[in-house]
Amino acid sequence: MKRFFLSIVILLFCVSYVEAQDIKKVESNLMINSGTFFETGSYSGNYNWGTLFSSTNSFRPWYLLFGGHVTRLSYGLDIRMSDRWSLMPGVGARVQTASLLGMFAVGGDIDVMAAADAFCVLRYHIPVGEDQIIIGLGPDVSFLSKDKYYIDADPADPRNGKQKFYRFDYGIQPSVTFRTGKHWQWGLEANIGLRNMRIPYELSYTPSWRPDAEPAQVSVKGYTYLQTISLTCGFNF
Repeated sequence: MKRFFLSIVILLFCVSYVEAQDIKKVESNLMINSGTFFETGSYSGNYNWGTLFSSTNSFRPWYLLFGGHVTRLSYGLDIRMSDRWSLMPGVGARVQTASLLGMFAVGGDIDVMAAADAFCVLRYHIPVGEDQIIIGLGPDVSFLSKDKYYIDADPADPRNGKQKFYRFDYGIQPSVTFRTGKHWQWGLEANIGLRNMRIPYELSYTPSWRPDAEPAQVSVKGYTYLQTISLTCGFNF
């Protein structure tokens, strides 16, 4: 929570500073991203890059249809500090799913979530004729919606209804942007999560089909990091 509000304060400070100093080398950037969302770590869900290959290492291209997806809309205020360097604080909103088709499967427990982002990216501008290549890197703090377990194979499963992930994530946001003309830009952007988001549980469990059985312990352990890689299209003004 503190990191999120600190990022908002930094953004507001930058805007106030620019207005107070009447700096003219400031650009607004409106961007839309579309790409892949995936999870890494020891507990990374049912759909990941490993499912592309069977146990015999045969390639299964149809599993690409079950890949994750992310869409993000963001706004950044790019403040030029010199001919080559700029600082761009901004905010964004995104939705993501660990499996685009799997989320419609009967009984599927696919990770689906929305997030609000606050970021601050240091950018280096490389002139290429009349165009530019811009390399960016900076921190990103995200506030996620709740995503709960849904295991309909056994309604008595103690994980049902419990929250899967922590609400706050933090990571780094690298990007490469190609600017052509006065207003349009496109490129690649990633969000590399650095926090283990999986909430651990130690739960007592009695199977619904064997109510007379001895209670067993169900553990939720391991690590889950949330990652995205996406294409970007933007308009600067």
